[in-house]
Amino acid sequence: MLSVLIRWNDFRWVRMLLTLAVLFVCSCTLFMSGTGEAKGKIHRLMSIESHALEIDGRDAVRIRIGMNRRDLSYAIMANEQSELRIALEDVKLDKKLPSEYVPQGTLADKVTIMPEGKDDAILTIEAKDSFLHKDAFRIRTMPGDPHDKVKEYLVVDILAPAVHPSPAQGHSIVIDPGHGGSDSGAVGYSGLREKDVALAVSKRLEELLYEAGAAVIMTRTEDTDVSHAGSSPSRELGARVDVSREHPEAEIFLSVHCNSFTNPDAHGMETYYYPKTDADEHLATLLNEELAEAGGLYNRGVKYARFYVLRQTNIPASLVELGFLSNPDEEELLADADYQERLAQALVHAIERYFEQGGEN
Repeated sequence: MLSVLIRWNDFRWVRMLLTLAVLFVCSCTLFMSGTGEAKGKIHRLMSIESHALEIDGRDAVRIRIGMNRRDLSYAIMANEQSELRIALEDVKLDKKLPSEYVPQGTLADKVTIMPEGKDDAILTIEAKDSFLHKDAFRIRTMPGDPHDKVKEYLVVDILAPAVHPSPAQGHSIVIDPGHGGSDSGAVGYSGLREKDVALAVSKRLEELLYEAGAAVIMTRTEDTDVSHAGSSPSRELGARVDVSREHPEAEIFLSVHCNSFTNPDAHGMETYYYPKTDADEHLATLLNEELAEAGGLYNRGVKYARFYVLRQTNIPASLVELGFLSNPDEEELLADADYQERLAQALVHAIERYFEQGGEN
């Protein structure tokens, strides 16, 4: 009888151990399924659409990607000149979702959505304009219709650059490319001529000012003398001043030059003025600041000079020396089209600052 009771008690312990084992397995299964559900909330990307609109007075295009779940996790991967890349986590692409899409409007060229790994994707938007300007894009999620299959949208707004009128708009500027025609001006070691650099920078400056809404008067637009071929230096200088005086609407006069010296180590840029008005020195100072920052050359300063074109014009005037052609390193820079563009942009910025400040110090 005692042995029977022992065997029965042993069996009861076995049953208890089996029960505990079953409960443990069930709880582990529930736990694992619960954590798997939390981690595995896959967002199925179902649709893509776009439309043009206006945001804060700016042209924009809105791109909407619909999905079947809320709380999408995303991150900006790259914000480059003309490409925006966004990483999307825990997503699957619906079979009906196109891998490439052309949005409406004129601000974006193409949208692509490509799988990345097992449960991620990369959204790429290629733009016609730059993504680098301030407030170029905005990203957010917004809820869909609770009665629809689409529960949430990823919304990307692409915005055109804000348009602000240039301070130079409506103003008149005389640009005087130094030398020209029979007068080459300074000549560098490799043969680069001052008249050619001055004309190239001045013509690009003319284009930029026109785009800004300014009126531009050029003393020359080609490789010619302003007066006539072979004219004396004094007559040539007088002809440049005459161009300015023939346009009473002109407000400032800018003469563009390159420097030269017998010592090839001479280097840097500088600006000149003659104080016939209260604004001459201020104009030369603004030009000096912008050229120094953009060109990166040694700044020789803002200097007083009795140059004819500065004294005889009846409006604020400045003469700029962009660099030394007699310096081989600076000659190489001055021959470079990209560097000439930087100089022209700098001159525009200085002129805009001048008019923004009312032409006063």
